[in-house]
This record gives sequence, C-alpha cells and structure tokens, in this order.
Amino acid sequence: SLLLLPCCHRNGKADLIYANTSKWLDAHYDPVANLYTFSSCIALADLHGDGENKLVVGDLGTGSCNMKLKVYRGTGLMSENTLLDLPTGLVSFLMDQHEPRTPAIAVASGPFIYVYKNLRPYFKFTLPPLEVNALEQDVWNQAREDMIDPLSLKEMLEGIRDKADVPLSVRSLRFLMLDPQDTEAFVNLHKAQPIRRQTVITCIGTLKKNMADEDAVSCLVIGTESKDVYILDPEAFTILSKMSLPSPPTQMDVTGQFDVEFRITVACRNGNIYILRRYGNH
Repeated sequence: SLLLLPCCHRNGKADLIYANTSKWLDAHYDPVANLYTFSSCIALADLHGDGENKLVVGDLGTGSCNMKLKVYRGTGLMSENTLLDLPTGLVSFLMDQHEPRTPAIAVASGPFIYVYKNLRPYFKFTLPPLEVNALEQDVWNQAREDMIDPLSLKEMLEGIRDKADVPLSVRSLRFLMLDPQDTEAFVNLHKAQPIRRQTVITCIGTLKKNMADEDAVSCLVIGTESKDVYILDPEAFTILSKMSLPSPPTQMDVTGQFDVEFRITVACRNGNIYILRRYGNH
C-alpha cells in the first residue's frame, strides 16, 4: 500500500497541492500531520526485521525547536525521539552481521551523526575539527594577555579575513559583526577559550562495505560544508577515507563496495557534478 504523509505548514495548509489532473493516488491524506521535513530526511526501513517497512522521518519542527525523529507504521505514528538540532539528512544502514538483521538509523545534524539502534540512541560521531588560522590564533593570544584592545583586535582580524587562505573561525566572524559597544564584553567572555573551527554535514548516504547483498553491512558516506567527503567504518565509526572537492557537496549517489570498487557521484553548490571513484586498491 502507498502511504503519503504530506509536509504541512504550521498554519495547517498542505505544502503539497495536487491539481485535478494529478496522477497521484492519495492512499492516505492527512492535512494536519504537522510534518515539516525534506526528502533527504525521509527513509523506509525494516526496523524490526519482520519484513515490514516503516517510514522514518526527521521532523524539523518549528525550525528552532521540537525537532523529532518520527517513525510511522502504516498511517499511525509508532514512536518519536527528540532531536537536539535540525536534521540535514538521515539513512538506514546495517552496521553489523548480528541476528536479527535490523538496520540502524543515522541522522546527520550540524557536525554530528546520531546513530539510533532499535530506535534508541546508540552512538554520536563528531566530524574532526578544521585547521585554525595561525595568524588568527596569534592575535587572540595577544588579546588574552591584554596586549591589544578590542579595537586593535578587530582591525587585525579584518586584515586577516581579507587575505587569509584559511577562513576565520565562527568566533572571529561573530566578533567582527558586533557593534563597538559590545566588543569588550565579547572579548572578555571568549579570550580564554581555545579557538575551534568546525564544519557541518550537508548530505549523507551509504556504501556497501564488501558485499553487494541487500542486507550487507554498509559504510556511512557524508559530505561537508568544508568541501570534503568522508567514508566511515560501520562498526568503529572511524574515518576510512577522505576525499576533497572544489565546492561543498549538496547531493550524492553512491554505488559499489568500499573494499572492491565504488563510485560516488556528487552534485556540488558550484553547479558542477563530480565523480569520485575507487578501483581495486586505488
């Protein structure tokens, strides 16, 4: 049977409006389902190994709160878990050979991947931090030692931003946006903290590890805002491979097996499509 749960605005009006000539069959129509999501946050998964697929949805809630991982069986809500941040994508994947062969759910959100096993929180993977601009680090060290005032710090960071190969951290970018009367309080609050640069996940997919079977173990494939694609081990969640692109990826299509050969077709924000391949050991 076909299950259609249209995404709805908070005012109750359906996002999906079907014309009289539509060829879609509304097997189930719920104009007040109160779901706000994207296609990248929807998956079908046999969560209990009983041959029955469930609809798994990453619900964006209001966009700032009430984000939830919802599971539908048929037309009814079966379970829900609270998400800590907005989901950017989710996939179902088999992470081991244990019986029964039930898949886990991986939800990408910010720099994290939250893995749910049996619909319960199981593991959180964090993307590795990015390189920090050395000049930026130096001027913040001077601010920490009270060697420069907030005005000088701002002027120096502006100069670094305009010429640096390594982008500034979020902290420095926020500082540069402040009104002059707010800069001193910001510096006093943050100057003792280490500088970090963290990317976020833009898309997520799966890649079979070493077998092409439908119920084979799969690796996670994630694209990031920092123009990188990572392949993660399905059990240890270590990084098996890292590939760089000219632009941040927005969508991926993954085929093959990691241990044999694979192809990742990536659509990037610059409007181009790139193909990442592996043949044998290369």
